[in-house]
Amino acid sequence: MAPKVDQGTIIILDVGRNVLSPEDKKGSAPAGENNSFFLKAKECAARIIERKIMTQANNFVGITLLGSKKTNNKMAEEVEGAFRHIDVLFPLQTPTWQMIRDLPEEPSLKSRGDWFDALIVAADQFKDEMERANILNKKIILMTNFQSPAKINDDQVEMVVNGFKEENFEVDVIGLDLTDESHKGDDIDLARHFVEVTKGATAAFDYAMRYLLFHKKKATSSAWHWNVELSIGPNIKIPISAFIRTKDEPVVKPWKKAIRDPVTSTSSTTEGVMRNKVLINTENYSTVDAVDIVKGYHYGERIIPLSEFDKSMLYEPGEKSLSVYGFTHADNIRWQNLNGNGLQYIFGRISDKKAQYTIRCLVESLHELNLVGLVRRVFNNGNAPKMFALMPVIDPKEDFLCLSMVGICFKEDIKNMAFPQTKFKKFACSDEQVNAFKDLIQAMDLTSAYDDTFDDTEAFPIAETVSPTIQYVLDCIAYRAMNPGKPLPEPRDDIMMLFRTPPLIEERSRDPINKLKQLLQLKKVEEKQKRRTKAQGRNDSTMLDQSGNQDQTNGDQSNGDLDMPKVQLPVLNNKGPVRIGTIDPIDDFQTLANNGKTLSDLAADMTDAIESLIYCNLDGNYSKAFDAMAFFRHECVKVDPSAYNTWLLRFRNALISRNNIDVITNINEKKLCLILKEENPTSIYDAENSHEDSQLYENDTVPDDTELSIKPEINDFYAEMI
Repeated sequence: MAPKVDQGTIIILDVGRNVLSPEDKKGSAPAGENNSFFLKAKECAARIIERKIMTQANNFVGITLLGSKKTNNKMAEEVEGAFRHIDVLFPLQTPTWQMIRDLPEEPSLKSRGDWFDALIVAADQFKDEMERANILNKKIILMTNFQSPAKINDDQVEMVVNGFKEENFEVDVIGLDLTDESHKGDDIDLARHFVEVTKGATAAFDYAMRYLLFHKKKATSSAWHWNVELSIGPNIKIPISAFIRTKDEPVVKPWKKAIRDPVTSTSSTTEGVMRNKVLINTENYSTVDAVDIVKGYHYGERIIPLSEFDKSMLYEPGEKSLSVYGFTHADNIRWQNLNGNGLQYIFGRISDKKAQYTIRCLVESLHELNLVGLVRRVFNNGNAPKMFALMPVIDPKEDFLCLSMVGICFKEDIKNMAFPQTKFKKFACSDEQVNAFKDLIQAMDLTSAYDDTFDDTEAFPIAETVSPTIQYVLDCIAYRAMNPGKPLPEPRDDIMMLFRTPPLIEERSRDPINKLKQLLQLKKVEEKQKRRTKAQGRNDSTMLDQSGNQDQTNGDQSNGDLDMPKVQLPVLNNKGPVRIGTIDPIDDFQTLANNGKTLSDLAADMTDAIESLIYCNLDGNYSKAFDAMAFFRHECVKVDPSAYNTWLLRFRNALISRNNIDVITNINEKKLCLILKEENPTSIYDAENSHEDSQLYENDTVPDDTELSIKPEINDFYAEMI
């Protein structure tokens, strides 16, 4: 079975001697190369091919040169002496960038062609192509100025016209607007007859290029839909189809990748770069098999593993479903609660008349009661459930009814922000100011932004305004395909126009803006840069600026306007650290000790800081941790050795479980082991009342069952430490 092709297009480009001279617009156009018919036709043909490529549609494109120096077509081989100077440059095929590159640079200086014969050659190409592909729409685009007369036979004309009509050909003429009565002649009348019979189109280059100004999306014959049953309670199930109305899509969808050969500058889609993924153990830099890997989640400094058994215990959302949880008043659903990830329309299943009638009743009921439905959607098996709002959509003019489905944010996704009140009598606007604002709003009405010289008076119409970002990205792709070694261009003026205010809007809003400037006298506030430092011998709330003047931070003595709305911000506390941190634990310890904190109060924070410096270390440099450990040991020797000894025994067991042998070795080398009696025999403990058999203070032994989990090589480190 022959494959289906959505559309086949053959572009007949006139390159004869007749298109060499500049185009004459009522005798007023200046002569020049930029005004030639050939250059405009070439640019238009290149734009058509470019659009075919960028849309990635299932289309075929062919190029035929009319008035070429050589003759290359099948009809000329069959009929001797006929169909001369017609060159089939590219037969019907998938459009490529090479088609644009191979367009002729200049027209022929001597030869001319017959545009009527070119139409017959194009129709013959479709006849041959239909044997290997089923082309649904057949279009022929003719670009000529009709200054080279065609050899017309009345009998032959009627036969060709009837054949085009029977084969459902569409003939479009671009270059001359055949609807303009100023264009006269037998060739013009015949071309106009072709366009009318085949229901084609005709336009001048300026109008056609405006149509081709921006890239369009790929046209689809049928929209994708999601079939499911809408469940309301345990007994009501309505077969529905959900269609995507709007959706956030990437600028460029996945393209077919190709590798470029640097020698021949050709691309290949069958070759690629071989990539191999290897898992490496960062401790010993050995390769790990994928079967030995357990995936996990990174939370802060810890990695939580998640095994296959744990996955089986996870929450299962169930099968594909769309269940109504309940109904609420429409005022309860605000735009702040919607996630904006797209909009879908819900209709009754196309093949089910009862479902369509049921959805219609549901839409009318929700509209009359001013209600909104809340539904839980599971797209398919394994997908997380999401909540949506079902809202009625009614267009009485078109007799259009459906349900719109838009996502609702969960509680964790909603950000509640409190703003100060602005309803103050001092800042209330007068009636004259309010009316001035109304005049400005009316002057900036985008529905009447242009005068009668434009086709549409509305600026930036909904569902018609294109995205500047997408257009520029697609322009860059097309430019890079044609110019591989050149830098990307700046956005063209057509794209930059989307950012500019329409001239008529700017003109109408000039007077209302000037009136508002007169009614609202604004004063520029210059803020002085102040360097605040604590004043010696004064309260913390008193500051000094650069000039040495006191700056009172008390609200009662502030120079600001008391009627202005204020936002309460947290007051900066400059009294020093609250607890010992990991940035400078020694300085924090000394500062808190000077503020009256005892060793027993600071011991827990100090040990936590030391453990954090060791456990969270990534480069293997423990100098800050060992300095803090030595300082803490020295303080404990003077006051209470038991605080250090108790913590060190517990910390040593934790290091053993983590297999941090290098840390234990450094503790031994730096002599940061347990505190012995002879280091401070006059401490708070009485040497005579202490244990005689032990050379340590309290907690100088390890539990008996600890030896069961300690490797033999670890005991050697203990022997040296004790």
